[in-house]
Amino acid sequence: MSQELSGYRRKDGKFGIRNYVAIISAMDNSNPTARRVASMVRGAQAVCPTFGRASMGPDLNQHLRTVVNTGTNPNVYGAVVISLFRSSADEISQAIAKTGRPVETYAIEEDGGTANVANLGVRGALQLMGDAGRQRREPMPWSELVLGVECGGSDGSSGIVSNPVAGMVADMVVDRGGTVIMSETVEVLGAEHLMAARAKDPATKQKILDAVNFCVTYAKEVGVDLLGANPAPDNIKGGLSTIEEKALGAIKKGSSRPLMEVIGYGCRPTKKGFVFMDAPAPGVENMTALAAGGTQVIIFSTGKGNPSGHPIAPTIKVSGNPFTVELLQDNLDVDLSAVITKGMSLADAAKILEHELIDVCWGKPTKADLLGEFEVAISRLCRTV
Repeated sequence: MSQELSGYRRKDGKFGIRNYVAIISAMDNSNPTARRVASMVRGAQAVCPTFGRASMGPDLNQHLRTVVNTGTNPNVYGAVVISLFRSSADEISQAIAKTGRPVETYAIEEDGGTANVANLGVRGALQLMGDAGRQRREPMPWSELVLGVECGGSDGSSGIVSNPVAGMVADMVVDRGGTVIMSETVEVLGAEHLMAARAKDPATKQKILDAVNFCVTYAKEVGVDLLGANPAPDNIKGGLSTIEEKALGAIKKGSSRPLMEVIGYGCRPTKKGFVFMDAPAPGVENMTALAAGGTQVIIFSTGKGNPSGHPIAPTIKVSGNPFTVELLQDNLDVDLSAVITKGMSLADAAKILEHELIDVCWGKPTKADLLGEFEVAISRLCRTV
């Protein structure tokens, strides 16, 4: 099988593996209108985060950064931005336009209510999708691929099958010049010393340690002992006994190569290779952060099962649990249960996952794509007042 990739070149020089028009809602009260527009135009994807109004300080900054970076993900050709009022829509659309992407902007208050804005948005999206259709795929170097790796619903099979296999594919991407972003800071707790040992320099080492320590300290400040609250009930039911056991399995998905950089929530890497993003562990919030970080595709390792995907970054669901792949076959893309049931080697399993990654980069839809199992949630930092 060919190991070549293809993609669509953007004006900012980045390659996308999809040619979406993002229908972006600036705040939660414009979400229904954005979803209505996306539902009527094939190839348009709704990006509808929770909250977005009454945000302030670091919360506002994180919301805007994540929404703008999602709208400028390499998989996005152009965007339609919808908000309740014009100023909030303009702030987002102007930032997206700076990357050379075409943008249409509509405001519910100024443009005649939700029904009229939906009509305008559909027309705008139709024009953008027509323009996007004139683009042709061209060879895309592996150095332009940004892969996100994540795990959720972890169990005993995760640490011995799907996570290490995802890590082997991550190594392939890094070795070919690409970038791999791993996140979920609290999932590293108990194995942070192993991650730190891979840091390229003392400053990067300290950043990963500080990120994990902050989670522990913050949890204690609100009366939660992370060491006692983790693993979660579904992890325990799946056979994980301690947070250290969970972490030792979780970090396997993140490549074995040197840690080049630690970045913030929804931020873009400045270096190639293996990168860690300091982001919360819950799946939807984490995929939101990874897509904003520029990942064109996400490998999501799961033991007990998790159906969620991201509307902009195709999400490959992979499991090595024989029971899960049978029960949730409609939600899983890659079945690696033969490692457990038939003695298949991890190397052969990695080839299967690599082929799936290449197919998805060429346009194969994931199960989440086909079923529309999408959600977006930007993590909150502050209390709403």
